[in-house]
Amino acid sequence: MRSPAHTDAQHRPDRAGGATPSRPDGPARSAPSASGLRAGAGTLTPAARPTAAQAAPRPGTGPTADPASAVTGLRPAPPDPRLPAGRLGVGPAVPVLELPRSWAEARTALRFTAEGTPQDPGPQVVHADELGGIALLAGLVAPGSEPPPDVRALEAAAANTPWLPATLHAVASSGSLRAAAAGINVHHSTLQDRLTHAEHLLGWPLRTPQGRLRLQLALTMRRLARP
Repeated sequence: MRSPAHTDAQHRPDRAGGATPSRPDGPARSAPSASGLRAGAGTLTPAARPTAAQAAPRPGTGPTADPASAVTGLRPAPPDPRLPAGRLGVGPAVPVLELPRSWAEARTALRFTAEGTPQDPGPQVVHADELGGIALLAGLVAPGSEPPPDVRALEAAAANTPWLPATLHAVASSGSLRAAAAGINVHHSTLQDRLTHAEHLLGWPLRTPQGRLRLQLALTMRRLARP
């Protein structure tokens, strides 16, 4: 586990290879709150906490952010050299005594992440405080449990259709079909043909608001059901 040079609170690795917040040596005199925690593949580090004079929007947010985002709000974040590689869930900044809550929320956020590969497309970094009500899904789909019917339909359809996961993610997370086609570098007519085939495999429409929402939820639950 890598430790940053300066942190608001110290952490110690647990036996499973992760980490848990350790008890501070003394009262925090000049730092009334601690940075949020990050849950990742065997790492736990304090998240960067901007001060009032340094506050700035996260990458991919703010007035210049791409408006084409999924209903779930899970936007692929640009690479950040301050973050470790791989999937990462980031908890909120909290007072020191609430670090266990930040750790728990970081672990929940981690479940919403994806590998970012063609077969597991999606955001590699998810901030817990951006999930909103979508976080409730984590309590409905347990890791390693029997996937919901729509997730089973996705898995069955993707088994013999390699392009399906990336195509469906592009459709679910883009503001238009043309933007989705550009995102995966295919012609608009090619995307239309793929969607027709995907609708046949899945059994529900993908070009209606209801069908797109159903797709977004299915893709999210697919990540949550991962063991």
